[in-house]
Amino acid sequence: MKDVTEDDIGKPIFTAQGTRLGTLRGIDYPTIYIEIADDIDEELQSDITVSETTAKRAHGKILAGAPIGAIEGVADGKIRFWPSYAATARHEAVEYEEIPEEGGHEEPGG
Repeated sequence: MKDVTEDDIGKPIFTAQGTRLGTLRGIDYPTIYIEIADDIDEELQSDITVSETTAKRAHGKILAGAPIGAIEGVADGKIRFWPSYAATARHEAVEYEEIPEEGGHEEPGG
């Protein structure tokens, strides 16, 4: 696999499992800009960091931003993310802990 470059703009981006996420529309190190596919699964989109929106647009759509380090490499005309960055299912190794409520602790002696 090779590193992603400006020559790769317009190529499709996939999860490590082969699910198409969208298309690379720009690179501004250390960020890549992705046009998210219209048919992407909502659960997948909510579970990837790529859902961060940017002020950039292409073809009338707001682009998503992702760190260039999320890309494992480019091969066979496809850009692939590392498995830990964008997965087709929730990350089984991650424990989703409940966030404690603000002010949910008591002061010592009180």
